[in-house]
Amino acid sequence: MAWNDLPMDLLRCISSQLSIVDLARLSIVCTSWNLTLANYALLGFQCYPSPWLLLPNDVGEASDTLTFYDVTIEEKADVGCHRRFSSLSSLIYGRRCFGSNDGWLVTLDKIDLQPHLFNPLTKAEILLPSLFTIPKDQGHIIEPEYAPDGSIRFFCNEVSSYFTVDEEGLRDIYFHKIIVSSNDSFRTTVVIYGFTKALALARPGDQAWVLGPQLPPYTLKHNEQFEDVYYHDEDQRFYAITHFSMVLSFDLNGQNVEIICPAMRDPCWRNRHSDYMYYIAFMSGTLLKIERVIKIYEEEIDQTNNVKTIGFFVSKSEPAVIGSSYSCPQWVPVKDLCGYSLFVGCNQTFYLHHMIAPGIRPNCIYFADHLSDMLPENVNRDAGLFELQSRQFQYFLDSDSQSNWPPSIWFTPSLSIS
Repeated sequence: MAWNDLPMDLLRCISSQLSIVDLARLSIVCTSWNLTLANYALLGFQCYPSPWLLLPNDVGEASDTLTFYDVTIEEKADVGCHRRFSSLSSLIYGRRCFGSNDGWLVTLDKIDLQPHLFNPLTKAEILLPSLFTIPKDQGHIIEPEYAPDGSIRFFCNEVSSYFTVDEEGLRDIYFHKIIVSSNDSFRTTVVIYGFTKALALARPGDQAWVLGPQLPPYTLKHNEQFEDVYYHDEDQRFYAITHFSMVLSFDLNGQNVEIICPAMRDPCWRNRHSDYMYYIAFMSGTLLKIERVIKIYEEEIDQTNNVKTIGFFVSKSEPAVIGSSYSCPQWVPVKDLCGYSLFVGCNQTFYLHHMIAPGIRPNCIYFADHLSDMLPENVNRDAGLFELQSRQFQYFLDSDSQSNWPPSIWFTPSLSIS
């Protein structure tokens, strides 16, 4: 039997054991297999997951190329560990990644503030409404101010903050992370925005965003903020965590809010020398909290900051035991991820098992650039892995490099087209 005579069902079965790169090589074996990745997607082909790290480049957001580092391939291997996609200027020029999920990058421009879902492999694109359409309320007001020379500044007023910023800085100061649902047909999206880190929701095709759950009346702490949001496939609900470790869940409309875990009494406080980032995930039905500790070193010569992740702590939520002294769920330290590894950063938090994604290390936290203030002068290629049991680090990027924008982000390639 010739290669081009193999049944399509058999090819689909073979593809499930291949990486996305191997599938691309499969397309040049013979004429009948010479399909684009988008066509393979239409035929129902799937590949095993392979986490890639989006790398900074020399020209920042003016680039038309995306370069990824495949962490499943050892650097000494004969096969290259870098994946490069070019001629993407119409899709990525002037845009920065604010999230990623299931093969999609979530990019955002500086002028219109319109998020795009974009698959760099299939070049499929989905548009979301502009973030300027987030409803104004007492905690969120953005008004443009036009100067005589035609330049624009934005007056931003929140409950506890007032500032003005030009259009170049508004995007990176005011918007933090964008999360997309995985298995609902609407691709419901949540954005974390503002100094108070509030939530808003939208779907492709909507005309405007709607407000998500508000922290009052669920908390009385005036400075509590949302830090991360996780979409749970099984119950089709979003889970949001604050930096006080309070967890709320809500449905795809931002309604039916439930308190899962109350706030802790003594959270870690950010200061000029330390930053703390919090992530949330469900792994094998268990709610996990991941706390990231970042050291900030001030450079006296050029007045910039050098940041470096120096620790992680993972905890799981355990329900209160009837008759015990604890009346609410407790966070219990976790030392073993049972062969899984977590991936955190500006991307949606996700996890993979080393048997499902060959080449990743088990019981590790893979991290990419992420700070409470994601500005170009504060981001200096803080990406690597942390072994949970040995508490040892391996850093992937040269932190002394001058090229640090756009920030690195975790991405799992897929053949998704819609």
